[in-house]
Amino acid sequence: MKKIITKPHLFFFGLTLSFIILGFINRNESLDFNIGDTYYIFTVDFWFYISAIFFTLIGFNYFSLIWAEKPPKKWLTILHLSLQMLSLLLLMTKHHWNWVGKQYPKELSLLNDNSEMVIFISFVLFMASILIHLINFFVPLFLKKN
Repeated sequence: MKKIITKPHLFFFGLTLSFIILGFINRNESLDFNIGDTYYIFTVDFWFYISAIFFTLIGFNYFSLIWAEKPPKKWLTILHLSLQMLSLLLLMTKHHWNWVGKQYPKELSLLNDNSEMVIFISFVLFMASILIHLINFFVPLFLKKN
């Protein structure tokens, strides 16, 4: 764990490789969203490749900080990695959270089908992790070196 905190770029480059492999494995699967009367259909591999590019850029950000000898703040790195992993974990297990509202009647479909709520929470955590990453990237650049 200490190596991940001191060299977070290796973690994100590992995620990049993992998401590229997952994109090749899940090439024929589709993801559909229903908003009102409109259906949006995406292939899953597209999102895996976009995520791989995103994680590569985060890895380059952390690597550039280390290369410039301006290491990121440890507590911000820990918070960023924790939020990032929690959002990915929630997104990957979105269909396994339906036990949360089982004591309520079936008429309350919002409580019985928690996948949309879990996706929303995952998205909020993901956006918070992006904000933490940007703060963690710019704070060492503007602070004086010790």
